[in-house]
Amino acid sequence: MNERQYDLINNEGGEGYNPYRVEREKREIEEAIEWSKTRAGRKDRIFRDLERKDCSIARECGTYKQSEIDDLRAQLREIEAEEDAEFAAAWPMDLTKERRAAWNDRVRAGEFTVRGQIDHRKVGSAQNAQGWTLSDLKKAVKLHNL
Repeated sequence: MNERQYDLINNEGGEGYNPYRVEREKREIEEAIEWSKTRAGRKDRIFRDLERKDCSIARECGTYKQSEIDDLRAQLREIEAEEDAEFAAAWPMDLTKERRAAWNDRVRAGEFTVRGQIDHRKVGSAQNAQGWTLSDLKKAVKLHNL
């Protein structure tokens, strides 16, 4: 239950004007608008729309047309193509080979192990320090068929 519902139920709507709540709600709306303009926000919206339109209940009721669902899937493919293109530009083959060799050297040196076990905290701090993750490296290796 949010503050507004609480006030309506318990205070019979007589809480009065709260400038702090108004400012917070205004900021939350602005942040939501900014989020919806980002690529991640657009993907999130498309996933939610697909979840609503392409579920078993919607198919049984015939609520949405297949063309709407296909359009959403096409939009999602476009966004994913943009992401893949940006990733490929950020990870050229020579940089991928260099980072892979450096990572493998660190693993061979035992930088990420404690008593023979992988210490995920060390791996995480190394990833934060270098600005890319092991999953990014794996994706780049697969991209370049190394």
